[in-house]
Amino acid sequence: MDRPSTQHDVNLETLKLLLQVAWADDVLEPAERAAVVALGQKWGIAAETMDLLLKHLDLGKPLPQPNLGLLRQHRAEVVAAAKWFIGVDGVVDESEKDFVRTVKELLG
Repeated sequence: MDRPSTQHDVNLETLKLLLQVAWADDVLEPAERAAVVALGQKWGIAAETMDLLLKHLDLGKPLPQPNLGLLRQHRAEVVAAAKWFIGVDGVVDESEKDFVRTVKELLG
């Protein structure tokens, strides 16, 4: 998956959103986790930031919310990333599909 943007903050906020998608079924599958880590590296997200985000999931803590205002400006790229991501573990759960529909609505 290519970077959604050349802007670092858009990529970080998109990654936060993808983590929300991954967590939609209350389970972060190993394939989903590996995909998030790989995207973080490919998109230039700092290792410390990645560690913090993944630690939230490991501890069952709520994830930081993505900046939807910023993501609205990049709707097509963000929705494409979310659609790609829900199939990364080989299983597309209904709650993940619902989340992508919700993302579309939130982003307008």
